[in-house]
Amino acid sequence: MKKMLLAVSVFCIQFTQAQTIVTFDDLTLAPNTYWDGSDSTLGFTSGGVYFENTYDFQFNYWSGGFIYSNTTDVTTAGYTNDFSAFAGIGGNSSQNYAVNYGGTGIDFGSEKVLTSIQLTNTTYAALSMKDGDAFGKVFGSPNNAQGNPDGTNGEDWFRLLIIGKDAQSITTDTVIFYLADYRFADSTQDYIVNTWETVNLASLGEIQFLEFELQSTDVGGFGMNTPAYFALDNLVYGVASVNELSLASQEVYPNPTNGKFTVKSESGQITVYGLSGELILTQTTNGIQEIDLNTVQSGTYIVETSSSKGIARTRISKI
Repeated sequence: MKKMLLAVSVFCIQFTQAQTIVTFDDLTLAPNTYWDGSDSTLGFTSGGVYFENTYDFQFNYWSGGFIYSNTTDVTTAGYTNDFSAFAGIGGNSSQNYAVNYGGTGIDFGSEKVLTSIQLTNTTYAALSMKDGDAFGKVFGSPNNAQGNPDGTNGEDWFRLLIIGKDAQSITTDTVIFYLADYRFADSTQDYIVNTWETVNLASLGEIQFLEFELQSTDVGGFGMNTPAYFALDNLVYGVASVNELSLASQEVYPNPTNGKFTVKSESGQITVYGLSGELILTQTTNGIQEIDLNTVQSGTYIVETSSSKGIARTRISKI
């Protein structure tokens, strides 16, 4: 078989001091209005970041992703008011903010370093949790929306998982933010977020993909009953700058492989990950090492070599 080589050089990264704040105030809106994607543009850009949007033109409604808004309605319940932040204004008393439905994430296009984000509930989700509706229960109640015991004993919560992934789609870390929490021994401490809260994202490190997942204790036969919405503003990020070329390199062959392949690299440690970040194997190397993936299923994996000269990564396909 012809030998196929893939060499990778890896850069030593240092963070720049320059930061960008995505405020959504660079987007034009008339007062107390919103953009929902009905113009067929499929998304929008603010602060250099692109936010995807999905609009159902058959039934004429926003069906997923992001919109931007400056509406101030904190009293109208139900899905007809799914575009308002429960804080009644943007973060830091600004005008515009964004709303996410369904957990669609962000692709920054290249690795960035995130600092923080401001989050709050939407009016739709908050009033559903506060007062209940046809599907969602009253938070703090031991009963579901139909009045039957739901097994929670009223210890309800609604939370957002903020998941960072690097350029290889490997999870770096997850930050959890509770949009509502009714688990306190002192019920006066139970809360539904109605102000803009700043959430630190520094633990995510260098990421290209920011994913969102909403979870609730109120679930039924069709999944989560709590409306799957949250509002966001003032996303702060910086760009990693390349200052120095490291000496780390890596050759992986054959690629694709039927199972066994060779890694030529600096002496150190070889680690193989799945694309979702799960650890497949780890072993040391003196420079040339055969790796056996015969026991894992076909797919794409990340081969990482760590040495005193840096870190090198290569994608390999097992066929």
